[in-house]
Amino acid sequence: MQLIERSGWVLLGLALLGGCGREVDKSFCALHGSEHWQHREQQAQLLIDYAESGDMAVQLTLPGELAAVPLASPGDILALPEHCEAGALLRESEAGMQVFRFGARCGDVLPESLSVSLLGERLEVQEIEVSMSTPAVRKHFVVHRDCERAMFNIDGESDGE
Repeated sequence: MQLIERSGWVLLGLALLGGCGREVDKSFCALHGSEHWQHREQQAQLLIDYAESGDMAVQLTLPGELAAVPLASPGDILALPEHCEAGALLRESEAGMQVFRFGARCGDVLPESLSVSLLGERLEVQEIEVSMSTPAVRKHFVVHRDCERAMFNIDGESDGE
């Protein structure tokens, strides 16, 4: 399972909560972000838009073979804190992809963290490209289940850490 944390008013990054039991060559994690573009169309993409009002819009796109991953509720994608209320999970098919959308309300209490339960429970999903925006910052990174940190500098980007 992956965790998205915030510091102050900003969601900052991802830290691995638990390993998957196999050892990985650290050079893979060091290089994979810069090579991600070569297979990004085959990977899951997660968009999180967090508004200052406490409203969150989440969209998950599962392409190709990943489109068959069964998801029944917003909790299958993100494990939100108890004070957040998630809306219904909407599912659409678009050009061989499954797109899942839901909204959540967290009110005046900003989440300390968001757990990406999709990586912890669905072995088919090895990595997720994440685009996250808050009123203060915009981040774009890749999370791979075998790497202990998020990979920034994808697609030639140097910002985001």
